[in-house]
Amino acid sequence: MDPKKLAKQQQAGLVAYDFFEELNSFIKPGRNLLEIEVLANKRIKEAGFKPAFLGYKGYPATTCLSVNSAIVHGIPYDYELDDGDVVAVDIGINNDGMLVDTARTYGVGKITTTNQRLIDTTRIALEEAVKLCRPGHTTGDIGACVQGIVEKAGFAVIEELTGHGVGTTLQEAPTVPNYGRPGQGVALQAGMVIAVEPITAIRDVKVVILADGWTVAAKEDVVTAHFEHTILITEDEPVVLSAPVEKTSKK
Repeated sequence: MDPKKLAKQQQAGLVAYDFFEELNSFIKPGRNLLEIEVLANKRIKEAGFKPAFLGYKGYPATTCLSVNSAIVHGIPYDYELDDGDVVAVDIGINNDGMLVDTARTYGVGKITTTNQRLIDTTRIALEEAVKLCRPGHTTGDIGACVQGIVEKAGFAVIEELTGHGVGTTLQEAPTVPNYGRPGQGVALQAGMVIAVEPITAIRDVKVVILADGWTVAAKEDVVTAHFEHTILITEDEPVVLSAPVEKTSKK
């Protein structure tokens, strides 16, 4: 990986990370989804970067905001979050042609114990999967890790939706499923940059696309969750480009 290109992705990733940290207190009952969209645009503009989602294949917004049974690609609209809602926030940032793609799920106000467990389990699945992002492992190892953690907790992965490579475009090879068998899939190699993104639901669901042509939702009225990091694979430890650099223990 070209060090200059890598630095651009890291810079974009830190803007996204800081935005997510700000949302910890910003997201609350009564907050309108459009306010989150405005804040995202403001933070990206202040950094001198560009939204990576806006205009991608015609997508009309900077963020994807998916509430409750909406899973991914939710277009921000005039909706005030209610106490108990669960909202997944997905954002991509373009720094001079180099992109990061990252997501986090938030509980709004007081949420149910089950919904909190889903959020926590999905986050943990991502954290554990990141540890496998190194040469000697495969995309199947990542998928098996995510699937095992999620299903052991009594929840379900949404198999139709996957992670992917990311660099100068948002969707690059390889595909990184959230299910699979150890040792199968694409071998991970130093220099790859991939987005690992566990996408889960309270139980098995059927996936539908809503009338807006973008929002992917569960046909059933169940809560879903989504976490995502952009990760550089090196000869040593994984480098999470969408968070401050820190040591990742081997596994």
